[in-house]
Amino acid sequence: MNITFIYPRFEKLLESRLELTRSDGAKKHLGDFSMPPALGIPIMTALSKGNHTIKLYDENIEEVDYNDNGDIIAVSFFTPQANYAYEIAKKFKSKGKIVIGGGMHPSVMPEEASLYFDAICIGEVEAVWNDILTDFQNGNLKKIYQKEISNLNLIPFPERSIFTGRDKYDWEAKLIQTMRGCDFFCENCIIPTEFGRKFRFKSIERVIEEMNVTPISGDYYLIDDTLFLPHRECRDYRTKLFTAFSQLPVKPRIFMSGSLNTSYDPEFLKLLTDAGVINLYLVTGCDPYSIRAFQKSGKQFYDYGVDFVKRYQQAGIEVYISVGLGFDHQDNNVFDLSMNFIREANIKTAEFYILTPFPKTPVYNQFQKENRILHYNWTKYNTANVVFKPKNFTEESLLNGYINCWKEFYSDVTIDESLSNFVK
Repeated sequence: MNITFIYPRFEKLLESRLELTRSDGAKKHLGDFSMPPALGIPIMTALSKGNHTIKLYDENIEEVDYNDNGDIIAVSFFTPQANYAYEIAKKFKSKGKIVIGGGMHPSVMPEEASLYFDAICIGEVEAVWNDILTDFQNGNLKKIYQKEISNLNLIPFPERSIFTGRDKYDWEAKLIQTMRGCDFFCENCIIPTEFGRKFRFKSIERVIEEMNVTPISGDYYLIDDTLFLPHRECRDYRTKLFTAFSQLPVKPRIFMSGSLNTSYDPEFLKLLTDAGVINLYLVTGCDPYSIRAFQKSGKQFYDYGVDFVKRYQQAGIEVYISVGLGFDHQDNNVFDLSMNFIREANIKTAEFYILTPFPKTPVYNQFQKENRILHYNWTKYNTANVVFKPKNFTEESLLNGYINCWKEFYSDVTIDESLSNFVK
C-alpha cells in the first residue's frame, strides 16, 4: 500500500508581520529558518514500515503533488495549519482519495475536522495507526479513532529517514520525548487535554537507545516542557536521565525547555553541563515567577529572573527566551520590562509571542465565556496576531508593542549572535 504523509504549510510570523522584513535578524528568525515536522510523522512512518511505500510532502519547503499515487493520505497538523489542511483534504477527496487527519488540532476540534476527513485520530496516534491501516485495507474505516498508549516504551523509534534528501532544513536536531502528561492547567497549554493529567515516563534505557538510533547529528532537543516541574517523580526522573547522558561515550549537544521554575542550584547546573546541555529554551508568561517578574510591582522576581539567566550562562548554558505578551496579568509596561530584562541578562537569542487562545486550552475556554475571541480564522492563530480582546491593552497597542520588541531586540543583536547555538 502507498501511504502519503502531508505536513501542511503554516503562516510564518514574518508573513503576518511584513513590517519586520527590514531587519535581517528578524527576517531570518521569523521567516527563513526551517525545521522538519515534529515526532508524529516519523513515528507513523516507523509503524508503517514493511509492505508499505511511504512518501512525505512538507508544504513549508515543497509543493504537494495532488496527482500523488497514495492509497491513503495522512495529514498531520496543529491549529495554524488547519485551514491549509482542510484545503488539502478537499482537493485529494475530489480525486477519490481516502484522507486521514491527525495532530493537535483535530484532537481538540474533532467535530470540525470530521467535516473534511474520512477519518480522524484524536490524541495519541501510536495506539491506533495500525488499526487505521488494517480497517482501511478491509474496507471498514471508522470515522473516529482514539486510544491512549499506557506504556511509552512501546512507541517505536521515530523513522527520521523520512526527512532524508530535504536540504532546505536549517536545523535537524533529533527531537526526544521522554514523558507525557501534566497535572497543571497553565492557561495557554494544551498538554493536559492532549496527553492527560497523569505523568507517563519512558525508561531511561529506552531514551538512551533512541538517541543512538540513526543519528542525524549530535544535537538533541528534549521537547518535554514538563520535565522540570517540581514534582518528586519528575525530579527523580530527570536526575537519572541527565546522569545517564553524562555517562555516554560521546557527549551530545542537548537543548531543553523550561521556565523560571526550573532549578538553578550549582549541583543541578553541573549535572546539566556534564550531560551536554548547552541551551535552555526559557518560556515566560504563565509560570508564577515570570508572571510577577514582568509586572511593574515585581522587582524581586525580576531580579530573581536575571540572576537565574546569568547562573545558566555562567555554567555554559545559553538561554533562548520566549517572551509572552498580552496576558491578563500584564499591561503596557510589559514591553519595556521585557526588553530591559533581556539586556540586563545579556540574552542573545529571543523571540516574542502574543498570547493565543488555542482551542480547548483554559484561556480559550475563559475567553469564549467572556465573549473575547475576535474570530476563528485558524491561520492567524500563529502567535503573531491579536485574535482576542485584551484586558489591559488595546488590540493596537498590544500588536505595536509586540512588533517593537522584535525590532528593538534585533537592533541590539546580530543574526549570527542570535542563531550561533543552532548553526555550529
